[in-house]
Amino acid sequence: MLEFHKKYSIKEIIDLKDFITVSYVTIDDIYQNITPTYIKERRNINDCILSDSEIITISIVGELF
Repeated sequence: MLEFHKKYSIKEIIDLKDFITVSYVTIDDIYQNITPTYIKERRNINDCILSDSEIITISIVGELF
């Protein structure tokens, strides 16, 4: 089970841009910790326009709206 070892601060988010930024940072931290190495180091990763964390963030934020 995923456990948070860092203490994340809770603050009211007023702006949509701030919400997306906070979501991205949180998702990227989790992604880097749980993704296997063979996925993070797959072929042609340097040719990607968006990172995996960015795609996941866009998908989740889009679903929330």
